[in-house]
Amino acid sequence: MKKVVVIVIGFLSFFNGKSQDIKPAPLEGFSISGNYRFFGQHRLFTEAYITDVVEGQPIYLQDRSILTGDATQLPELTLNINGQPNSKTSFGTDLVVWNQNNGNFDYYRNLQLGINLYGNFSTKYANVNVRAGGIHWHVMTPLTMRSFSGYNRFSLFDRNPWDPQFTDINKRYSEYFSKGAITQDARWGSQAVQGLILDITELPFGLATNIIYGKTQNAGAAFANMANDLNDSTNNSFIKFFENTVPNFVYGGRLIKKFKTHEISFNTFNHKSYEDLLATKEINNHIYTTDFVFNFKKIAFDGEVGVGKYMDYNYGEMASIKARFDKKLTKIPFELHYYRLSPNVVNPNAEFVNTTIAEARPASAGGQTLIGANGVLQQSGSAMLGLGQMANNRQGINFNTDITFKDLIITLGNGIAKELENINKRVTFGHMINGLTMSQFHRWFFPSNVGAYNRTSVLFRGVYESVLLTDLSENGEVVNDKYFNNMEAQVKYKFNFLNRPWHVFYLGAYNSVQPEFSPITVFNESAYIRFYAHQLENYYNIHPKVVIAQYLGWERVIGNYATQVDIISQRPINQYGLAVGLGFDYMLSKNTALYLRHRWFSFEDKSYSLEKYSGHETTLELKIQF
Repeated sequence: MKKVVVIVIGFLSFFNGKSQDIKPAPLEGFSISGNYRFFGQHRLFTEAYITDVVEGQPIYLQDRSILTGDATQLPELTLNINGQPNSKTSFGTDLVVWNQNNGNFDYYRNLQLGINLYGNFSTKYANVNVRAGGIHWHVMTPLTMRSFSGYNRFSLFDRNPWDPQFTDINKRYSEYFSKGAITQDARWGSQAVQGLILDITELPFGLATNIIYGKTQNAGAAFANMANDLNDSTNNSFIKFFENTVPNFVYGGRLIKKFKTHEISFNTFNHKSYEDLLATKEINNHIYTTDFVFNFKKIAFDGEVGVGKYMDYNYGEMASIKARFDKKLTKIPFELHYYRLSPNVVNPNAEFVNTTIAEARPASAGGQTLIGANGVLQQSGSAMLGLGQMANNRQGINFNTDITFKDLIITLGNGIAKELENINKRVTFGHMINGLTMSQFHRWFFPSNVGAYNRTSVLFRGVYESVLLTDLSENGEVVNDKYFNNMEAQVKYKFNFLNRPWHVFYLGAYNSVQPEFSPITVFNESAYIRFYAHQLENYYNIHPKVVIAQYLGWERVIGNYATQVDIISQRPINQYGLAVGLGFDYMLSKNTALYLRHRWFSFEDKSYSLEKYSGHETTLELKIQF
């Protein structure tokens, strides 16, 4: 009997094994991940914001606003779908669902990054990786294609829609303390590319190359919405076609050579389009650079030099060089950064800002002013920028260092810059305190010259203001040079309270622009504009699943009498900004967290009587990763 049982079990096991070999799992090599994000915001003005003045009468924003969804135009539900038919080929796509809660029960549903194809193959001459199709996040070099990521000095209190989520609710703050940065997603420091990207490695002589062709956010095209016939069984309200067929594209690449710990590359990045629908008036810009990285034991150099031109302007020089010194050599580690960018150089896909040339609008962008149709607004004029942020028509040098004393970390930065040519009559500056809040007064759009005095322009999650200079020649030309100074100080401290970690962060910025050279920020009235900002944050991990968040922000912007004054008060800008925040992070489960933030905000210009607002804002975010 036992022999019979053994034979039967062996027989069934044989066929069971054969069955698994013949019929594999139907979803093998196929996966779905993503996140759901609920976002709600309630804002109540105690003193309403003036959006415009019409025939002498101010137009106020409504006192109360309730938003469900997200004014950053990011969806509530994202599904990332990936498939890998074999070891050398994979594809990815996504599905997004966004309920705007506007009374229309037809939800927005579409692709966010499109349908992406990934492939790789090897030959005896090279290894080839291909990315094609929808949007890919890509980095080349600072002067060709990359986004500015700064020196990791920023506030953590206001959450971004793309902020990552960890099973440890305190990791975001502990990581920022220990590493000086936080984990970001693939978009951080990258630019979006839709088209074809080739990475070719293991070439003869140790070479590698990277080639791109397609569209970027500044080389997009307008779409025409298709009419939806409700009598038709096919709903085509989400089908879109290009409004016109005028070419608008970018192309470029790198040729890279590595020498042990060193690297050098030759790079180019180019944009081509046309001003008219007949494609006769060409728009183009070209960048050609050499990038290098030299790593030694106690010192490292990396930089990029080259030339660039925009349309009929002459070629201009470009240079950005950094030297990093190890503390074994200099006692404290520090970095020196020198840059020089000609006013003739334009590249909206690079780290630097264009402050000199009014770029021609491609006909392919149509009449739209939204993202995706060349409507991404950037700060212009003689811009006061954050430390390390470069601009064309400018040369400068930055110094950065960090000092660590056990649980105390201090980072310091000082920047000095000068414009190469006296072109701009405007000085522009952003707002570190309440800048995000102000940008959300204008939902869905990015208008220029709004507010009570038409000097505010809205960026994506930020704003900047413009101030006119008055120390001009008799014919209205700029006569004085402009020098820029940036000083930043950050203090990070960690201690335990009741055996639970508590992180304290302080960030201060002290900036000025003036007609004379200064080694540090100018703190007197000789400066056209003086900008000071302080941010103090506390994060107490009161429980393994709970973090209490506190915020205090204060900002001061002062102009001198060589800038435009108010008609009534006859005084230049004199601004005060204040924000006080309280909130908590609560980890509901290993993949679900709740984030609550409440902020009291206030802003007033003592010289311009209509420039003031104050109120309360509460946001609630529920995020589920899967």
